[in-house]
Amino acid sequence: MRLNNITNRTTIISVFFIFILTLAITFCGWKQAIASPLVGAKEEMGAWETIPMAPKESLMQSVHTILLPNGKVLSVNGSSFRNTLLNDQGKTTFVEGVGSGDYNAINNTSLFDPQTQQFERISSPPAMQDGQSNDLFCGGHLQLADGNVLFISGTGRYYPGGRFTGSKQANLYNWQTGEWSPAGQMKEGRWYPTLVELADGKIVIFSGLKLNAPNQINPSIEIYDPNTQNFHYIDLTTVDNSPFNTYIKGADDYDSIDLYPRVFPTADGKLLITGDEAGIANVLVQNKSKTSYLMSVHEDASGKFSVSFEVGPERFETTKAYGTALQVPNSEDVLLLAGMIGTNDINFGRGGNTANYAGAKIASSLQRWVSPEHSGEKNGKWETVEKFLDKPRANLEAVILPSQEILVVNGGEYPEYTPIYEPLLMTPNSDAPGGYHIKPMNPAKLPRLYHNGAILLPDARVLSIGGNANRAAVEKDGTIHVDIGRDPQNNFILAKLTDKSAQAKEFSLQEYYKSPQSYFAPGDPEPFVPAEMWQAEVFSPPYLFKPGARPEIVTVPNSIQYGKTNQISVKDATENGSLVLVKLGAETHSLDFGQRLAELPIQNIALGNESTLDFQAPTNPNLYPPGYYMMFYLNDIGKPSHAQMVKLEHS
Repeated sequence: MRLNNITNRTTIISVFFIFILTLAITFCGWKQAIASPLVGAKEEMGAWETIPMAPKESLMQSVHTILLPNGKVLSVNGSSFRNTLLNDQGKTTFVEGVGSGDYNAINNTSLFDPQTQQFERISSPPAMQDGQSNDLFCGGHLQLADGNVLFISGTGRYYPGGRFTGSKQANLYNWQTGEWSPAGQMKEGRWYPTLVELADGKIVIFSGLKLNAPNQINPSIEIYDPNTQNFHYIDLTTVDNSPFNTYIKGADDYDSIDLYPRVFPTADGKLLITGDEAGIANVLVQNKSKTSYLMSVHEDASGKFSVSFEVGPERFETTKAYGTALQVPNSEDVLLLAGMIGTNDINFGRGGNTANYAGAKIASSLQRWVSPEHSGEKNGKWETVEKFLDKPRANLEAVILPSQEILVVNGGEYPEYTPIYEPLLMTPNSDAPGGYHIKPMNPAKLPRLYHNGAILLPDARVLSIGGNANRAAVEKDGTIHVDIGRDPQNNFILAKLTDKSAQAKEFSLQEYYKSPQSYFAPGDPEPFVPAEMWQAEVFSPPYLFKPGARPEIVTVPNSIQYGKTNQISVKDATENGSLVLVKLGAETHSLDFGQRLAELPIQNIALGNESTLDFQAPTNPNLYPPGYYMMFYLNDIGKPSHAQMVKLEHS
């Protein structure tokens, strides 16, 4: 009888929402309806909260968004994708980029405390280190086993035409002291690298742009040992079956590993190079490949490293840029979602223009690498749902929730144009295409395009932050302009804006964040989006509005060891609850290097005012490497506790 009541209530809520949405579309149009504050029931579609604006001195976006073991969020921007604006007697000139060796230009770092909702500007690493620039913009980052954050490379220098070089720098952020320190230098630059942690805590670093040659791919990897702070360099052009030695039929070229490659560990310790990425225009890479690869890392008794490759299964689609990717919760399967096909240029679709991009498109697909265990194939296989999302999407994020659901959020129909406001909730369903049922959630208030971020917070909500629709401009006195547009030749200009009725309207930050749909550029039907988004939002998924008391973990060990049995106590536990670990997020460019979810088998439960639960820690450090995780308990209807931080380590 209770099940019938719940079903009836859900049906009534859904019918009511569809009715209201239909009215909104009828009177406002589809895009305005979705971007408006129209909401469905929070129990079904979640709820958004806008975080108060930071003080003026702390206003910044969040190109790199990292959760720390103390529950705070580190936002790092470096030079922040900005241009220099020169003003000579009223004549303005844009100079592409800023000085990466100028501390004032790269000092854009903050801490966000979700409990107080306060942002605090903190110091950045020095702009020069060992005689070279040290700008963290567009580097890679990952929490080490001790919780400190390793930052790899960043911008060496801006060049005209959207070209870049990568620095050789490595930096460490100490989450306990808040201090930065150098972590050595790599052999070569790595702008846009990907970091993957191995079972022993070492870090494999893929791809990136070289130091002394703009827009030149680095065809090597380096392996970082946190204990010695040494880097081990391996040239992949000399390794059999590596992408750089694999000929692509029909392309008359060899394959490559593009920028920010989507790479994931497998249960047996190999690394799956999926082929998707987040590259940029004007880089000579192979974008017609459908091939994936499996790389094995070997270390001999003397500490010397080598790698070997196996050519993996082919995907349905060619390489995609600025889609998102993640490892399926509690599994080694991998998902690739949406992204650009046929181009890496983030200007694709700006202003609705796609004329100069023959064959390019934005995908709405889901590609799933099914592991050998589940597919019966030696190197797994790819399965594809070509039209999985409700619409094509680029620069999207996929956040793993403690319920093992996935929240797809942010991005747009094009990389820097036509924002998509409504998240999608992917709920596991073995009978649904791709293994997931999709349901739209309530729309956000603010648009978030290129360089947006989204991570899971310890209170089980999702932080949505940052975003670029263009490149901001900085004057010599430090004044920042976000009201930036493009002229018909795609040159940067100070935007001349109007209201919806085409009356001139001067841009105001306060007015924009109060009413984000109130500014328009001449000839553009889409509402104007500032170059940088400086206000954050938080999304509460529907599970937080399930009935009854929220369970809470009362006692928990500070650390747990692989495969060992441990005990916690939980208030308001239930007979059939679940316990999970979620690795701390480390997100940039539509990829979270950190997040993983492991379900912890509950071996025994003694119910009481404070129930005790015995559970087993994860057994496979390849899939769940050492480090800090959030531990969540979920009751029998899936309502999660607040997280407790737990360190997973070897005995």
